[in-house]
Amino acid sequence: MVAAIFHRIRYNMRGMRCANLFLAFLGAVTTMAVAANPQAAVKGQSGVPPLSTRIERSAKFYRDRYGFMGVVAVERDHRLVYEAGYGYANMASHTAFDRDTRFPIGSLSKQFTAAAILLLQQEGKLRTSDSIERYYQNAPAAWNGITLKNLLTQTSGIADIDFGLIHGNNLHRPEELLNEIVSKPVTFAPGSKFEYANSNYMLLGLVVERVSGEPYCKFLRDRIFGPLELKQTGCNWNTHSVEHRAYGYAPSPDGPVAFEDEDLSALAGAGSLYSSADDLIRWTDALFEHKLLSKASLAEMTAPFLNGYAYGLDIGGERAELDISHNGVVDGFFACLDYIPATRTTVVVLSNLVKQGNLSTPGTLALDTELVRLGIYDDPILPSEGREAQVPADVLRSYAGHYRSDGDQPTDMIMTFKAGRLFMQNLGGTPAPMNAESATRFYLPNQEAEAVFDSHTPGQIEVTNYDPIWGMVFNRVPDEKGNKDATSPADVKKGAP
Repeated sequence: MVAAIFHRIRYNMRGMRCANLFLAFLGAVTTMAVAANPQAAVKGQSGVPPLSTRIERSAKFYRDRYGFMGVVAVERDHRLVYEAGYGYANMASHTAFDRDTRFPIGSLSKQFTAAAILLLQQEGKLRTSDSIERYYQNAPAAWNGITLKNLLTQTSGIADIDFGLIHGNNLHRPEELLNEIVSKPVTFAPGSKFEYANSNYMLLGLVVERVSGEPYCKFLRDRIFGPLELKQTGCNWNTHSVEHRAYGYAPSPDGPVAFEDEDLSALAGAGSLYSSADDLIRWTDALFEHKLLSKASLAEMTAPFLNGYAYGLDIGGERAELDISHNGVVDGFFACLDYIPATRTTVVVLSNLVKQGNLSTPGTLALDTELVRLGIYDDPILPSEGREAQVPADVLRSYAGHYRSDGDQPTDMIMTFKAGRLFMQNLGGTPAPMNAESATRFYLPNQEAEAVFDSHTPGQIEVTNYDPIWGMVFNRVPDEKGNKDATSPADVKKGAP
């Protein structure tokens, strides 16, 4: 599960702490009947609060401390354990969220496109091993050998679109954005590398149209939304066509500021859909219970290829910790959808508060991370609850050292051990105490950030910051003698406690 969250931050998203500026504006909490119903709560172990109680505590923590605004819903084994809204769907009218509030879901649209491709494969109308040139007449010679599977798994090497073209250009069809990438070179051999690009799924949307003979949205309505009774799910998000909707906002020192809506129809296949929390749960149930796809098709859809990416889904963890997920973001909105097969738990977090640039969404990712942990483990330690695991001193001491990040512009970090605690700091910076969630996972109490020591790769740390959103891998730097098991004297002098 840790790898899944870190993976989607690094690849799916394309001063650290968010100040608590929004409480005066986020007073509304809409419990959607379920949260207050004790019969819907899943009982915890002896001495452990019910699951619904812990979900509510976590959501309120990120609302109160960081300004989370949106809808939270968790289902386990076909029981809706918790669903509530925090803040407003429309701040101008003080309209609260309810169970049917519609949000644009950005890249969550990709799993619907992948399912459409697999439906057509089940009917014998295409194969995922087919070349894209068979279905896209404008494909250049450089695309020879690129298959539908390469598009599905983000391994095509095709350049991504320029999102700047969407703003103010009144574009309505994917071709209008794809035309400008046809002349660009393929950046790597198909299937040799993972590189996330929305153009892959826009092309797949056009394949659906070409093979089915129907517009993309009509195919989805007739073959997916209608049969599965996804009544709050649809295409082409804009102010005039979507009723019962949330409005998107950006945080500011004076409170949330409304975003101007963009017509997303040109992103069909990659990011044009909208939905509600209830519909996303209904969709997840149907997908994993084979109500739409055969067992063979679902197995193909969820088989990770490079970097843990399958068909419109991130595959993280394994066995009991398996988390099948994706995020989606458009201006003013952030969507998280996770499914944990071991406990048959679905987690939905939808926010309508996202900073300009889409790399900051107060509380959303940290909240989603906690809810996924509640979906996997019986009694996890959560940063929002302030508890700490007891880790032997020799284990903590073994993590002390000088670490350096990957990349062209590496960052140095020092881990130090003192008075039974582990501290993290930038080189020459102020040490920050870390609280243990487990023997390998730690959180920083005063910001939305976690560090995970990789048990499979000694000397490696994955650091994830949830707001603003970034992730880095750090590797231990050898000391002067070539050892990788101690902090050098020079590093300690530069700021270790």
